[in-house]
Amino acid sequence: MSSEKPSEESLRKMIEMEWLDHFQTRNQTWKALEITALLAVALVGLDWRVGDPIITTGAAILLVIVAQFGIQITLKHRAVERRCFRLIIEYEKQLGITDPEFKETYLLSWWDIFRFRLSPTPLFIMRMYFVIQLFALSYLTIRLLKM
Repeated sequence: MSSEKPSEESLRKMIEMEWLDHFQTRNQTWKALEITALLAVALVGLDWRVGDPIITTGAAILLVIVAQFGIQITLKHRAVERRCFRLIIEYEKQLGITDPEFKETYLLSWWDIFRFRLSPTPLFIMRMYFVIQLFALSYLTIRLLKM
């Protein structure tokens, strides 16, 4: 391995690539939430159109599962984001342009959904998935009780 330091141009390009990775990951996270929200609308539409409690139950359970996968994706993407930011900070240090105000991101857990003092964007997304899960279960409960 070479002990040569990367050039300033190489470091700037690596920073750019890490930012692109971060933005692509964040876009994927938002897209997954959009799809899950559309599935929540589809649950109601399917129930109104078909009206079969077995189909509604299956659709609601699938929605809860999809939303849980969305939470897991968001947690994984937070780890990717953390890695990206660590690399960006390291490259910026090598360039001598580190922002002293920049705070390192922290990993999240499923239980952070209930820590209301925390408010990073991935946690907002996780909370939206949780609300969708509550909606699916509440809709199913109300629907089955009306039978």
